[in-house]
Amino acid sequence: MFEALRRWKAIGLNSGGASKPRLSAVGVDLPLEETAEAIPAADGATGWAGAERPVIGVWSEIPPHGRWSHEGISRVVGFMIEGGARLGLFKFVVVVRTGMAAQVTADLRHLHATERRDWDVVEKPADFVAELTPEQEEVVRSFRVERDCALQAIFANRHVPVDGWIVTFPQMTGAALLTTRRATMLPDAIPFDFPLGWKEEKYWGAEGEWAVWRRIAGLALRTSDVIIAHSTHVAARHGVKVLGCDPNHIRVVPHAPPDLIHLVPEAEGRRRTPASLAAAASRLRNHAARADWRYLSDFPFEEVPYIVVSTQDRPTKNINRAAQAMASLLRQDFTDIKLFMTAGLHWGADWTLLPSMVEAEGLRFDVVSMRDLPREAHAALYHCAAVTVHPSYYEGIVGTLTFYESVSVGTPCVFARGPHVGELLEEHPALARSVFDPYDLEGLKICLRDAMNNREEVLALQQRACAQLRERSWDIVARVYAETAIGRTLTES
Repeated sequence: MFEALRRWKAIGLNSGGASKPRLSAVGVDLPLEETAEAIPAADGATGWAGAERPVIGVWSEIPPHGRWSHEGISRVVGFMIEGGARLGLFKFVVVVRTGMAAQVTADLRHLHATERRDWDVVEKPADFVAELTPEQEEVVRSFRVERDCALQAIFANRHVPVDGWIVTFPQMTGAALLTTRRATMLPDAIPFDFPLGWKEEKYWGAEGEWAVWRRIAGLALRTSDVIIAHSTHVAARHGVKVLGCDPNHIRVVPHAPPDLIHLVPEAEGRRRTPASLAAAASRLRNHAARADWRYLSDFPFEEVPYIVVSTQDRPTKNINRAAQAMASLLRQDFTDIKLFMTAGLHWGADWTLLPSMVEAEGLRFDVVSMRDLPREAHAALYHCAAVTVHPSYYEGIVGTLTFYESVSVGTPCVFARGPHVGELLEEHPALARSVFDPYDLEGLKICLRDAMNNREEVLALQQRACAQLRERSWDIVARVYAETAIGRTLTES
């Protein structure tokens, strides 16, 4: 029953339990017909409330009142649900912390998928109680499981029958108490490549947050039935070298490119027209009015050129470089331009240079934060933009979500070189035209000017690449996830 505990005892808490990296094992995106052969079969299927289709559980431990909407992994869950909905072969049940179901449900209702038929959201009732067995208590201690997450797992074992689990983060160790087969995602372990910006007294040292994360995440991954990485570079460097996982235990499943065109239906042929710009700008102004963003409630998004940065502000995201480039274009080159970003401006924070730069340069009305945009407004922001930029040093996927999403609604994107972009360029070298060194301000400005001054040419090049990438759709990726979770091949019947 407690396979995670048995594996922990076998490999030891501090053991890497890994063989040397073999790139023939790490870096293979398994074809569908090979998935079941590569993964041990599950011990039977249970279904959800009598469902005829297999049911895939999605495990989340984001705390009550935490952020679900607009987070990277949450968007991936949404794309996965939409892909599964188009196939109709299985159903997803997202199990969340008590108090999170309303937020998650509200977000997922924006998807092209049907609630109850294609997906459900379940949370443990607030009054649910259970006694933990001695074995369960040992798992809780060894994996540092929060008590509420342990109860969440016990509740799921009793009341959420699924055929397999997808665990969205390795540090969500309450999943170690689940009794059904589980596949654990490894998005990345970026702080171990970029430790600067994380306060030493809080994050490093023997009991620092990242040091503890490495121990418990590595343990959770090594005791999972299978690990899902989204790129070869994360599988080989973070999975094997940093976290001590066996490369033969890792399945590399790159994301399919997100396609947001259904959120901007006026953009015929993925191109901007006066009508599509007017419709998208109207959505943005309506949202700004509801959010009480007075500066933006009557802003002419369809007329004012602007750059979009769609990411959080973290030490590796390099948003400050994009803001510097915008300010240089505005004040040195006299280009009419603004920058809108989905990250917050964290005034007074000492881990980011962005707020102090905006304050010192007097850019409060030129670098504008638009947090927590609903999906339709997010797509509209992309569509009206002159260009988007993703300046991050490192991502855990192949390429960047901003690139795929922006180009899908008719706006070119420029993006910083890193291992994530390197994997993309291996298949699509022509995209190097829009790639810049993340440390090079002038290089970024050159890419921005090229995308803005030669918009149709750059966009056509990028859309050709994205059209090829979309041939491997989220239908395919969702099926790979589902088959990896349950350990067997799904049949059309």
